[in-house]
Amino acid sequence: MARIEWAALSGDEVETVVSMLIFNEHPRATRIRPSQGDFGIDVLVPHPGATSFADVYQIKKFASNLDASQKRQIEDSFQRVLVGLVRRGIPLADWYLVMPLDPTIENSLDWFAELPDVVISRMSSDEKLGLTEEEIGAITAWRQSPGRIIEWKGLTYCEALTSKYWFVADYYLHGGSERIKSAVAEVAKILQRDITLPHTDASASSTSILEPHELRDHLARLGRVLDGDPHFRYGFSVDPAAPQLHEEPGLIAAAQEIAPDGMCITFRIFERFAEALNERPVPINLRFQVEPGSTEQRAFDDWRKYGKPLTATVDMDADLPGGLGGSFSNATARILPASGGTRYENRYRIIDPDSAVLAELRFSLTSTTGLDRTGAWIQGQDTSGIVSIEGELDATDQSGKLSFTFDDPTGREAAEVTAAIDFLANLSHPNRLQVADKYGPFHDFQEIPEAEAPFPLFVARYISALAALQAHTSTLIAVPDLTTVTGPDAQTVLRAAKLLGGQTIVGTWKAMEFDTDDAVALGPGGHYQLATIEPLTAVIGADTLTLGAVQNTLMSVKLAELGDGRIRAEPHLNDTAHQVYAPDESVPPADRKPVRSRPAPDV
Repeated sequence: MARIEWAALSGDEVETVVSMLIFNEHPRATRIRPSQGDFGIDVLVPHPGATSFADVYQIKKFASNLDASQKRQIEDSFQRVLVGLVRRGIPLADWYLVMPLDPTIENSLDWFAELPDVVISRMSSDEKLGLTEEEIGAITAWRQSPGRIIEWKGLTYCEALTSKYWFVADYYLHGGSERIKSAVAEVAKILQRDITLPHTDASASSTSILEPHELRDHLARLGRVLDGDPHFRYGFSVDPAAPQLHEEPGLIAAAQEIAPDGMCITFRIFERFAEALNERPVPINLRFQVEPGSTEQRAFDDWRKYGKPLTATVDMDADLPGGLGGSFSNATARILPASGGTRYENRYRIIDPDSAVLAELRFSLTSTTGLDRTGAWIQGQDTSGIVSIEGELDATDQSGKLSFTFDDPTGREAAEVTAAIDFLANLSHPNRLQVADKYGPFHDFQEIPEAEAPFPLFVARYISALAALQAHTSTLIAVPDLTTVTGPDAQTVLRAAKLLGGQTIVGTWKAMEFDTDDAVALGPGGHYQLATIEPLTAVIGADTLTLGAVQNTLMSVKLAELGDGRIRAEPHLNDTAHQVYAPDESVPPADRKPVRSRPAPDV
């Protein structure tokens, strides 16, 4: 590409090209529009490693040796940004002067090295400016901060960016914008099969259908031309039927051209950087076609009030990038919520009729509003991603309605989803829903309608028990397919959770036989208590998890000798058994239960 003759460009052309180069190098940069309150800032770039601060890029058009007036303009720009630092709280990090002129020792370098201290000294003694001691101290502290960068980025920097982002100069200075429009038109011709490729005979029929490899090569060439737009990137596809359009990161518009046989070319337009739509606005004029009282009318009203997505039949005038715009009749427009919206966190909790708290979840939410600003549409998820919320809030009468949906928890870590499942299991009448900000008190939102809760309470207890087991094993415990969990298997999980939580399970026992232990003297016919040790297990899906050992204490036992060292134990005064978690016991083999005895206390 030919080198840019910077000195031949107007000031506006230089500033436009340089700023576009910076935007492509730093996609999150933002432009400060010229005004009395811009504090000499052209472009703000998030500071690396500390995005709450920003680097200032001050663009100047100067392309030849600086004279005294031009130096003074640069000094004034530096002074204005320092005033913004102390009087408007601009989160200033480093400061860069950018212009297509490299410094020289004789004319510029010494002057620029002294510029910061000279300007700060002049500001301190400027009675009209009237800086306070505190403001002077803040400016001095900024200047002396370790690693502070105040740098002149000159012609070498501009030329390096020009080489890297060649399409910027091509678009603004060498007719690139017209080539992009021509490329879009060429892609559209595919539907009419009227493309003549460079290597084909121009006299051949222009209506012949392209072979796939020819189409691929042709689209690749056109794609390279489309990639010359400095504001936007283009995606395009050729499909046998129109594909559904979805919201995508950076997508600002999409257009589809459909042939009579259904063949469709889809163009997607993506912003290259955050300021793309400010640098190249996309004006669209829509005239909606809706029948009063129709479904389309209600959808239109929801879009206007709440900012909800809208698909409608419209007459449209659109100035889309790449020449994709124009006037359209009976077009289908899909309007998505404004990107970003308002993001915040809320807490929702469920209380019973006696105001006892049953469950609580924290949600990350996004709120949009419509053109008339009388309502809000909220969407979000809880921290586990299991529960989704959607609602409409009407600002005119302070009313609102919410709905909750959920994903299948199968395969998710039990400890991560237990709070979400507990919330869903309590989402039923006559309980009430309350809401609070991220911090602060709760307020009643609404009574929960009479409807069956998404999950039964016993499912919530089961998943909560799974989560309790996780603290006692390094094996990941995931939620099994709940439709396959049997009652007995669920009971093993609930029982294990109780025991691991320190509870004693009281039950009964039946007669049993065991081999005597030579180390234990048993007197047949006596009154004893026996303790057996067995593994503590829980059945989770297709797996049986061993979590330690339990001790079963049989409270009243009488013994009978069976011969050959075998003893039969039967309930005596009662058949009560106490089961507790035994963390100090070794886990015995599943086919052997160690037995210990002691005389029963007198009754």
